[in-house]
Amino acid sequence: MYWLSADLIMFACSVGLYLSVRRASLLKLPSQSNNLAMFAVPFLVFAIAGFLTHAKLAISWWQLVQILVTAVILSYYGNAMSVRSIELAPNAGYSLVLSKSYVVLTSILAVPLFGAHLTVRALLAIGLIVTSSAVILVNPKRTHKTHGAAWITLAFGSFLCWAFLSLMAKHLISGGMSTVTFLIYVFGIGTLCVLAEIWQRRIPLNTITSGLWPLLLVGIMASGFNFFNFYAVSIAPNVGYVNATNAASIGAVTLLSPIFFKDELTKQKVVGVFGVIAGLLLLLAWK
Repeated sequence: MYWLSADLIMFACSVGLYLSVRRASLLKLPSQSNNLAMFAVPFLVFAIAGFLTHAKLAISWWQLVQILVTAVILSYYGNAMSVRSIELAPNAGYSLVLSKSYVVLTSILAVPLFGAHLTVRALLAIGLIVTSSAVILVNPKRTHKTHGAAWITLAFGSFLCWAFLSLMAKHLISGGMSTVTFLIYVFGIGTLCVLAEIWQRRIPLNTITSGLWPLLLVGIMASGFNFFNFYAVSIAPNVGYVNATNAASIGAVTLLSPIFFKDELTKQKVVGVFGVIAGLLLLLAWK
């Protein structure tokens, strides 16, 4: 499959994932519910895919160490820091923009690390997507009281985690590990981390499973998003191009949210959406 095809399918799944998470959040379930759905369901899907495709699961000790770092620190704790930063920030958009700007770092680091393709036009497109995403996400008004500068540290931590998650995936998959094998290990370990958190916080399982169908949809969308995201990362001319497409999905979510959730579509958001579309078209016409 050509990387652009996988990239566009990932984009569609990313939009579906955002919308399904929003739908599940209306049930007022613990955040661990979404986390479990986003790790456990994909793990089952990838395990079945691995069985059907006879994926090679044997890995070296050094690969196992890298997988553990990727799953526990970059994936699980990266997500935890992002969620906590959003809670503490004076405006959720500030945290999201900072953490999602990791696309700039991956685009640049991919050049010396993997000999990746990067043009001035691609950099301009990525900058336009990030800037336009900020226009969409940032509310001119402070939404709640801040708690010091801790949210900045946490957002920057998630920024680094998301960046090195993509780079580590590129490294391991390019080194011979199949995408399915990578995902089985990362999501299997991530599921154990979420279950450990649920046990540590003494959260009743019946609370988590009370919204079964919405959470199942979250898990299905997460499965599609993660497979095509990491597959595209492994074959794209630059990891950052895939990350930028992922970031651009916020534009489609902004347009669809008023339809599904009656959200307000302001002039500021419309301007941001057009900027995202322009940046995405500029990026995907990289040849």
